[in-house]
Amino acid sequence: MLPQAEDRIAATLPDDALVLQVGATGAVFERADWVLDDRPHEPHGGARFTPRTWLQRDVSGREPWPFPDGRFDFAVCTALPALRDPVGVCAELARVARGGYVELPSVEAELAGGGARWLCDVADAELVFTAKPRAAYTDRRLKVSAARLEEVPEEERVLALFWEGRLPARERFVDHDELTEELAERVRVRFEPSGAEVALSEARRIGGMAGAAALRRLADLRGSR
Repeated sequence: MLPQAEDRIAATLPDDALVLQVGATGAVFERADWVLDDRPHEPHGGARFTPRTWLQRDVSGREPWPFPDGRFDFAVCTALPALRDPVGVCAELARVARGGYVELPSVEAELAGGGARWLCDVADAELVFTAKPRAAYTDRRLKVSAARLEEVPEEERVLALFWEGRLPARERFVDHDELTEELAERVRVRFEPSGAEVALSEARRIGGMAGAAALRRLADLRGSR
């Protein structure tokens, strides 16, 4: 979770607020009083949840979660892109909690090697989920290197959304080939080197060639002595 998000939650959430975390794998939120996760309970020092309030279940299952409407003051979920039905999970989050926070990798971050099921965007405060295409693993045009991703500010690598009352979400359906071309263009526009970068790279290449030639000439002169 982004440090600034944790700070905001800590600063604004009353100590007696009832908090739910959905999907705790790899990112346990110790402030949570209840947890829904597909794994069994694991102890975490200082955490509020207990074996009794850690419920192991398929959060994307068809059955509603075992909580009444508005049971929680706040809900946290950072696992949406990995879930089978993120749109359904968003609906349940909004049903059982009055507000909350979701965090997702940007499309560019996911193309840099993420293993999620979904690519995620935010449009007009609505979460938009698009099934990750097979080409994300095979088409070089869709690859984003870790080095290039590091050039992107953290706030653009992570989609962070605080919500209250409603958590709008939808699945976007798009042809595989159309999506592949769309993503390739997105990567090209975001990461294609500028003219200045190309010129600098070419200057370094030529300089390297000249340096290599000089080293070979020096070696030849030494060998002729």
